[in-house]
Amino acid sequence: MTEETKLVLEEWKTVIQTQMHFNDMIMKMRTTGVTTVLAFFGAASISLQYANLYLTIFNFSFHASILIIASGLVLLFAIFVLDYFYYYKMLLGAVERGYQIDQAYEKKLIDGTKMFGLTTEISKAIGRPHLSKLFIWIFYGLVFAFGIIFIIGILLGYAPTLNSNG
Repeated sequence: MTEETKLVLEEWKTVIQTQMHFNDMIMKMRTTGVTTVLAFFGAASISLQYANLYLTIFNFSFHASILIIASGLVLLFAIFVLDYFYYYKMLLGAVERGYQIDQAYEKKLIDGTKMFGLTTEISKAIGRPHLSKLFIWIFYGLVFAFGIIFIIGILLGYAPTLNSNG
């Protein structure tokens, strides 16, 4: 194996490891983040059993559960910004470098073997990055929409019961 071949293989391995690293970080952040946001929603649900948890801000009264949900939505938005505008962009950079290596060696054999193409094959299976952007928006958008619907439901339909525990 030539020195040039060794260097190309090392770069390719680094690119694939980087893709895996960013994918892992993104998945951990998304699962942990959304789980935490859903815990906020759960805490808001539990707080609804206490009728005396009303707050008044600027002559507007609302149940504290709305503030809990809103806090979860702020956290969700922060996670989305960190994910979409930072980690996801780094992943796209690593994927783009993978495409470059795949294309550069598409027709070349290294020691008689076609070595590259993994990034290209994965993209064929799942689609180019423009589709993944849509999936990210849907992933976060569904949780965000649920939170907004939850807030609207409380504002329009929550009526404290007289025999509440709070």
